[in-house]
Amino acid sequence: MIGDGPGLPDPEPPDDAEPADDVDEAVDGPAGIPQEMVLLLEETADLDEPVEMTAGVDGTTYLLAGRPFAWAGGLVFEAHLGADIASAALRTPDVMPSARGSGWVRLAPSLIDDHVADRVVAWFEMARRIAVGRQAPPTGSRGS
Repeated sequence: MIGDGPGLPDPEPPDDAEPADDVDEAVDGPAGIPQEMVLLLEETADLDEPVEMTAGVDGTTYLLAGRPFAWAGGLVFEAHLGADIASAALRTPDVMPSARGSGWVRLAPSLIDDHVADRVVAWFEMARRIAVGRQAPPTGSRGS
């Protein structure tokens, strides 16, 4: 074994070896997925204008034209998906109705894996599109 015999040096770590970082372990889960919903959204969602973000003590609210459409904090994500989509989303593991009102869902997994991450990003984008639709002016009647 190296380093056990006389005159043999103890092995040294390679120059590119980095010390273990407990912070990275807390932030990244399976396959490097952030274990904070806000970080996940920062890395994967479309947060460009006109999306507004308001950070609070307990999490971040995402708004369009001053109206909230999503919220994230820790391992919890909430989104306004509308009544029909929210009803279907409630059949998903770790999802329950949000106290924010009708059409809102709350996802609170114990771990953010790739399935949860995909769901969060998809629901964020859906909620953003729904919020944009709420801002659109009414269109003319059909068949005219």
